[in-house]
Formats: sequence, structure tokens, C-alpha cells
Amino acid sequence: MENLRRGNKALIKDINRALVLDQLRSYGPLSRTDIAKRTKLGLSTLTKITDDLIAQGMIKEIGEGDSSGGRRPVYLEFNSNYGYALGVKIEERRIILALTNLQAEVLEKSYIDYSPGAPSDEVIGALIQGISKMMDKNKFLVHRWLGIGIAVSGLVDKNSGCLIFSTLLGWGEVPFRRILQGKFPVPIIVDNDVNAYALAELAYGYGREVGNFILATIGVGIGAGLVLDGKIFRGEFGGAGEIGHMVIYGKGNSCYCGRRGCLEAHAGEKFIVNETKRLLTQEKDSILYGERSTLTFARVLKAAEDGDCCARQAFWTAGYNLGIGLVNLINIMNPATIILAGESMSGQEFLLCGIRELLQTNFFTKYQEKFDLRVSALGDDAWERGAAILVINEHFREPIYRGQRTVYSM
Repeated sequence: MENLRRGNKALIKDINRALVLDQLRSYGPLSRTDIAKRTKLGLSTLTKITDDLIAQGMIKEIGEGDSSGGRRPVYLEFNSNYGYALGVKIEERRIILALTNLQAEVLEKSYIDYSPGAPSDEVIGALIQGISKMMDKNKFLVHRWLGIGIAVSGLVDKNSGCLIFSTLLGWGEVPFRRILQGKFPVPIIVDNDVNAYALAELAYGYGREVGNFILATIGVGIGAGLVLDGKIFRGEFGGAGEIGHMVIYGKGNSCYCGRRGCLEAHAGEKFIVNETKRLLTQEKDSILYGERSTLTFARVLKAAEDGDCCARQAFWTAGYNLGIGLVNLINIMNPATIILAGESMSGQEFLLCGIRELLQTNFFTKYQEKFDLRVSALGDDAWERGAAILVINEHFREPIYRGQRTVYSM
């Protein structure tokens, strides 16, 4: 509370500017009358704000609309190229860097490969080089870079910008913000990668339509972004959404976390491969039988697409198991929607059959005819776009805290 700005005209002005920008970012183009209705601001106040924002280049007039009897309305649009952000996704084998505008539209991407199991300092060194290279290549934009957003698998303390632990990467206590802040003069914001994806859904995907949803990602691991009343729920120290370690079978498969029966051990890519191998001991006519000792997820997926019964059955079983976990989430959180994403959704036509068989067994079926299950339509860029949105949202939130750096101060 001590960090809150004192209520005065300057604070009110900044809050009103933030309201106008939020409307244009989210719903534009809009006329001044439209914005006044949405924000409850008087037209004279609104006109002064929009004139100032036009003078700064943050918004622009794009033409007149049809008249309903009076003067033609003039439509305003947010200038998405007023500033830029860098979104970073750290994967098991590579780093993806994406330069975006203020609508998180990707303008340029680059990739940095590294060996699985590489130590964090080695990867961060490569990341620093990659960021520097992209900044040098885009020097004409540097004065309008808002910051760097980093999406990484694992438990992340967003407040400190520290990766607490990542099982996927094998890293612990990595102070991303402290390290990178010493190299680059822009804010550094770090969050769990699934939370970043959920932010992209909130801004540009199905999440725009609902306030409460679960984004479940299925791939090498299984995780979830939990969105409550339009905001990411991160838990006490960034651990909310670790649904891959929900126990669905008490004496099930061993999980790398040290327990048995975890959802990830019964629905992730590794399970699909191992389940296919198990089925091949009973189905020697399968096209995969001769490859059973060298199977990969990509090969099982291709076989499923070609009609192989073992591959399709393995996907169905993984989907069924995933459905068990999703039903538990529905019963606990009562979301409006579950959105599925991740690498394994390349096999969605085979997974969804098993998922849907379970989904309608949730507690709320008697009150809801059919649960709303969707597959993300954002594409592969969603992770990096979400990382960029971490930065963009920080700059456009209502400026109620002392020392808060917003886009107005650029």
C-alpha cells in the first residue's frame, strides 16, 4: 500500500489515458462517442486525451464512418507500431526469439539451438548473444523497445523474475531478471511458458470470449494455465497449473517426479510411444511392428494418420486418461471452457475421441448439456506472443504505483 500513488489530477489523468488505450487496443477501431460510452468519460475530457495521444503517435485517425443523422463519426485506432517487445520461449533444445509490435504480431523470429541438458549459464549466455544480435539488427527500433518477456517451463516466481525449478530443463534457482537486467536497459519479465500461452489466448484467442477457462498443454509434459475472472492464477510461488502431476492411477506408471500414476505418465508423448510398444506385443501385423525398438512420437503419429490400429489405440488411451484429469479440473474449477494446445495436439483427431468420452461425465453435466472443449487456433507463435504480452501488459496496466514505467514515459 505504501507504493501506491497519491490521488491527484495527474493520477486521474494517467488512469483515464490507460482506459482509453485499453479500449482501442482491445476493441478498436472506435469512434470518440464509442469510447465515451465504454469508459463513461465525458466527451470534452475524452477529446483532450485522444488529441494528446494522437500528438504522441500512440493512436491515429483512420477515417470516417457512416452518419446516423449528424456528423460522421471519426474512427480511432491504436498504433501497434508505436513500440516493440521481444518474446522469448526457452525449450528443451532451443531458444526462440520473436520481435513483436504492441499487438504481439511477430515481425521477426530467430532460433538458437543447444544441447539437451546444457547448464543454465551456457544457455543464458547464448540468449544474451541472440538478444544483442536482434537488437543490433533492428537498431532503428531500439529506442521504442518496451522490454523482454521470457517464457520458460517450470516453477517461476514472476515477482522476482527467478526460475525456481524446471524438471524439463534440469535447472534450479536461475535469476533470469537479475542476470539480463545487467545486460539490457529494459524491463525483464519472466513467467511459466503455459501462463504466457494463456495470456495469448486471453488477448487474441478463445479466451477473449470467456472470463474463466483452463488452457491445457499436452506434449513432452502436461501443464495448465488457470484463468479466473480474466486473470492468470499463479498460486503462492508460481506453481498453479502443474496438472501433469495430478495422480489419476494410484499404482500407475512411474513419473520422473518420483511418484506413480501421474497424469503426465499416462497421457504425455512418452506414454503414447510406450503404449504403442505394449500394443505391438499383441498386434504383430501392425506396420510399426518392425520398428518397435526405435519408435518415436512422430513415427507413431504418422502411423495413426495412416490408419494403424495400435497407434490410434495408444492416442485414444492417452486421450481417455487426459479426460480423467480434465474432469477433475472441471469439477474443482467449473470453467466455461477448456482450451487444448501443445505439440501432441498435432494428433488431435485421435486424442479427442478419448477425451470426449470422459468429459461428459463431469459433475455439472446435469446442468450443462455439453461442455465447451476447444483446440487453440493461435498456432506455434502463441508461446512467443504470450511472452511479449507479458511486457506489453505491464506497460499498459493502470499506472497506480510509484515508479511504474508505462508506455507514456517512453
